[in-house]
Amino acid sequence: MKNYFYAFVVAIFATTAMYAQDASFADLLKAPTEVNAYTEGDVIWEPPCVAAGESITYEYELGCKGFDRVGLDDVLYDTQDGGRAYIVASTTTNEYYIKNPLPRTMIGSYIKGELIEKDNEKYIECKLPQLLNARESSNAGVKIVVGKKIINPDGMIFYEPVENEEEKVVRYVYDEATNGYIMEFDDPDKALVATYIYLDEEGDGIFAGAAVERVIYKDPGEKVPVEFPDRVMAQDWGMIYSNGIRVHNIKCAIVGNKVYLGSVSPLFPGNCVVGTINGDKVTFEANQFIGATDATYEYLVFSKVHYISSEERGDVYDFEGELLPSCEATYDAVAKTISCPMDVAWFCNAGTTSLYYSDFWVGPMFMPNVPGPATPSDPEIIEWLAYEPAIGYGGFIVDLPLLGTNFEILNPENYTYIVYFDGEPFTFTPEEYPGVPEAMTEIPYNFQDGAVEDFRVDGTSHIVCFRADGYESFGVQGVYNFEGDVRKSNVITQEFSSVANNRIDYPEVKAIEFYDLSGRKVIEPEAGIYIKRISFEGGKVITEKVVVRRK
Repeated sequence: MKNYFYAFVVAIFATTAMYAQDASFADLLKAPTEVNAYTEGDVIWEPPCVAAGESITYEYELGCKGFDRVGLDDVLYDTQDGGRAYIVASTTTNEYYIKNPLPRTMIGSYIKGELIEKDNEKYIECKLPQLLNARESSNAGVKIVVGKKIINPDGMIFYEPVENEEEKVVRYVYDEATNGYIMEFDDPDKALVATYIYLDEEGDGIFAGAAVERVIYKDPGEKVPVEFPDRVMAQDWGMIYSNGIRVHNIKCAIVGNKVYLGSVSPLFPGNCVVGTINGDKVTFEANQFIGATDATYEYLVFSKVHYISSEERGDVYDFEGELLPSCEATYDAVAKTISCPMDVAWFCNAGTTSLYYSDFWVGPMFMPNVPGPATPSDPEIIEWLAYEPAIGYGGFIVDLPLLGTNFEILNPENYTYIVYFDGEPFTFTPEEYPGVPEAMTEIPYNFQDGAVEDFRVDGTSHIVCFRADGYESFGVQGVYNFEGDVRKSNVITQEFSSVANNRIDYPEVKAIEFYDLSGRKVIEPEAGIYIKRISFEGGKVITEKVVVRRK
């Protein structure tokens, strides 16, 4: 059984969805679709628009309309702004499907309803409960039910599933003013509630932390991200951030007094954010639209940064206070560099009113990428595990900054790294490591071994699992070879005997929760990249991205 590993990562992988066709309520009724629902256990609904096993995309899902989710009246248990939902219509069966019915929970799931015409009003009515997801391997699933709000003497909010069958209904009422829909119940204290259930047991499950009381699904209008101006050749630049240890390649064009930065967000490599130059300053306005995923509309937002110091892990970021209206950076016209304050973080964020981000960059600096010889910055060992005979392996996570000691931006194609045990370089051979094609002492920067998973790369974070036993220490060294000019970092060494690993225990931690990259809460993370949310007594919250190794 392989254990969990956690690490900060600087790149996340997501797919962007096609914008859905614009359609009014009447257009939905006339949509020329032949979507016929099928079921699994009579409760999982999904329009069979594609062949089995394919992902659903909206470019050929006719009669589908995308909406911007906006909270109403400050009565929501879970944040809504920036979320996306969809309504898929079928004229042949009078069936309607609400995709993403819960905010950032079970993204890609549907609930099914039908069109009701009553008292000169048209609305989509969904009868609950319905199963959003089920997993045979764990014999568990997520069910959506109608819950009634209960406030205990301590002011805590709970939702108790309603018992009356006639009350287990949610309505989506067309709103002409916004060309959208309003989700309503017959009682303002009712909500959609997600519950985790075991498929072989009766009962309504356990509250899973997602509840929605009243939401408007608003026509998003035309949202077009900024692109580079026509006939402008963008140059290769780098974005350096998080105290100068992280970097990724971007594109930049300076046209008049405007600065266009492309690929700032790895989610949207072709889209730009824009700044305005005034003397030696560049101002970037907040709330610039970056792009759209299947679950959110993503914007550039800014916030102040607070640091929690830790001897084991250095500075841990805590983002506090209100979002900032803009970020003013320093512009060096000669060196062509843009430097942002180190106490300001940039976010690729869902919405513009609260933080719910897919990536962040602390105190970013932007500069041209001029290829040349460079000495790589020292690696940073994040976490480690000594060899464990019971599980047959040990491992470590190391961050290899793509940055030279003089702030050169490094090309991963020219970068390798060496692993040391007790001060001696170690050679990984195919006999011991099946995913290695040949004996390797210098490991290519982006080398991964597929399903074996002894070598994994997430941005600048590298996970290495080893079967080397009997050593007291390990080390890592970066090697950069530019046209035969080979330069090496220091060997950063860690003793296995110091601690089992360097994960921090905060005595005031109240809760630790995991979410996937679409914002869905995960009870038992499997292998993948997740958002880890740590809640402390007193209300402080730290959010970080983590990598979970396969069990």
